Amino acid sequence: MIRRNIEPLITEAISDTPVILINGARQTGKTTLVQALTSGIPNATYVTLDDPAVRSSAADDPELGIVMGS
Repeated sequence: MIRRNIEPLITEAISDTPVILINGARQTGKTTLVQALTSGIPNATYVTLDDPAVRSSAADDPELGIVMGS
């Protein structure tokens, strides 16, 4: 994996923020980066809003508090 300058900021945010959005252009390594950074963190879950069921659930009840993994 290519090291990204943003890695330390994401790692810091993961430690004290319940939800982190990584947004950017297609095919730039966002998914690879997040999955690599969260793989060693207990209770960290990667969720993509590309999944229509997850996106619908988040839109219908954003305060539900249940994390749906993909």
